[in-house]
Formats: sequence, C-alpha cells, structure tokens
Amino acid sequence: MEANKAGDDPAVVAKAIVAAATDPKPKLRYTAGPVAGRARILGFLPAWAVDSRIR
Repeated sequence: MEANKAGDDPAVVAKAIVAAATDPKPKLRYTAGPVAGRARILGFLPAWAVDSRIR
C-alpha cells in the first residue's frame, strides 16, 4: 500500500498514545504527525462531523 509507505514513523504515533494514556486531563483527540496536525484546522467542527468524514 502506497499510503503506508508515505506514513509517519510509528514512534510519532506511540508518543501520542503515551500522551493520551498518561494525561491527567485527557483531550478528545491527540494528533500524531504532520498530516494529522493539519487536520486540526477542523477543530471548530463537532467531533462526530470530523470523525464521520475521516471514516
């Protein structure tokens, strides 16, 4: 799969998972990598709307 070859390093995702698991006040979403960071621009939309588009 070409998308997997161009994906972010798994360590970036692992850091986001650790942050989510250890945060005393967890957020609804944690971004991992530059593409996900750019998607944060959609933060003004409700979570259900963003999630439905990603799926």
